[in-house]
Amino acid sequence: MRNPARRGCLILFISIFLLATSQSFAQSGNWMANTVLSLFQNAPWKLGTVRAYRQFTLGNAGYDSDIYYGYYDTHYPDASFNAAPAFQWFVPLSKLVIFDSYQSLEGVFYFKNENERAFNFVTRNQVHFLSKKFYGKTGLNYSNVRQRFSPELLIHIRQEEISWDGLFLWQFSRSTAAAWQIRGARLNYRQPAYEGISIDRELNRNEYYADAFLYFQPGMRSRLFLNGQLGLYNFRYSESKFKDSHTYAVFGGLEFIPALGSPRPVFEGNFNIGYMYLDLKNRQFKDASALVGNGNILLNLSRWLSLQAYYSRDFSVSVYSSLLHYLQTTYGGGLRFTLSKRVTLGNDFAQGLSKYPLSQEESLTGPEYRFTTMMANLGIRISRDWSLNIFGTFNQRKLLPEERKLKRYFIGFNLTFGSIPGENILPIPSLL
Repeated sequence: MRNPARRGCLILFISIFLLATSQSFAQSGNWMANTVLSLFQNAPWKLGTVRAYRQFTLGNAGYDSDIYYGYYDTHYPDASFNAAPAFQWFVPLSKLVIFDSYQSLEGVFYFKNENERAFNFVTRNQVHFLSKKFYGKTGLNYSNVRQRFSPELLIHIRQEEISWDGLFLWQFSRSTAAAWQIRGARLNYRQPAYEGISIDRELNRNEYYADAFLYFQPGMRSRLFLNGQLGLYNFRYSESKFKDSHTYAVFGGLEFIPALGSPRPVFEGNFNIGYMYLDLKNRQFKDASALVGNGNILLNLSRWLSLQAYYSRDFSVSVYSSLLHYLQTTYGGGLRFTLSKRVTLGNDFAQGLSKYPLSQEESLTGPEYRFTTMMANLGIRISRDWSLNIFGTFNQRKLLPEERKLKRYFIGFNLTFGSIPGENILPIPSLL
């Protein structure tokens, strides 16, 4: 189906049809569990009606053989650490309305490369509307973070993001629910020109998404869902307006639900897979489509041995003007050994591929980036609030067709005190 407008209308029609016809299955019933209310009641800090979580992390403390992951011809080894206190507050505005605010301030320190030192700040503020059959949420978020940009540029780039989201969920029976979500984000890149590329003028943009969800939970341990999505990318500078595009996507997935107080289930995690169509406004460029999705599944083979597998596949915006987008695919897995109630040992192996399906001319193709990552870690639960994770990582990055290989390893640890629920209190698809 070449006509993108017709494709988008078909996707939205299918979503609306499924949501409407599923009402015939509705039965009387109550919302059996409310995650937000449970988190509010179980918070470790109680200050009158206010509840709070706290966490402090000393992370990525160790030695890096090359802080730029082999991006430059010269290696830059260094020792580094991150220190990040974080807090999350829950304030009841009424019996059925709860305000939730999360803040994190992170300091990134390098011993030799002083220009890589940075402070990062993140805040997320949401209002939750609770009811037996309905759930609503609206939030305003802000982040100012210096982080590794992408497989194209393995250098630290500061990204400022202001975002808003609204979510409404209706659970119309014990086993079925529907949800609608709208999200918008404004992304600014605070980075001077790099190798002749003005990163801010190439990438500063607005993103908008509209989603419709349908959930069906046949039992206590699993949940099926269907998701239709419409996306919009609007670049703000004239020289990058040719990257403006729409996306149309349909996803289906399955989530395994661990039951509280029950023995550890055989399966944990979730996965989804779908089809995405990328429609470019500039007709000089070819549209693209691909199977996309992500998943993370844990298979518990015994009380002491688990097998983990994961994958991710999606389109990403390219920093290079002649190559608008690329398709990023990552997959991997590993084993986890539970040596005792406090000690776990794990390993992980992952591979990835960044490939450019779009070009300004059919004869123009971009490079391919192939990645291999191997990691081993030892997790120790020191006490109720303290945990330690010691790990080592080896990365190899291969650039094709040049057959250039870049290598890097890191040895370090993460020390964590306390815990916080984090960004997504009710992460989709974990809504029921």
